[in-house]
Amino acid sequence: MIVIVQYARQQGLLLGIDRFTDAQSDEACDRLHELVKPNTDDNVEIVMLSAESEEVMSKTHGKYFSEKAMRNIRADQTPVV
Repeated sequence: MIVIVQYARQQGLLLGIDRFTDAQSDEACDRLHELVKPNTDDNVEIVMLSAESEEVMSKTHGKYFSEKAMRNIRADQTPVV
């Protein structure tokens, strides 16, 4: 599993999360470049993570998957900072 997260450091909130299978690694890299290239905001952290599952990622990179960070991500809403 591959995940790209956009994280607002000061607020501790996810701005976006994109999930890919391991077979979609090229698409994940393309998406990462799409996000990183125009990002000039030092508050926004954009990272690509890879692990067996999102559960494993939440153990190794907990700040991105905490309840507080994830509460900003809802399928029916645009993330708010």
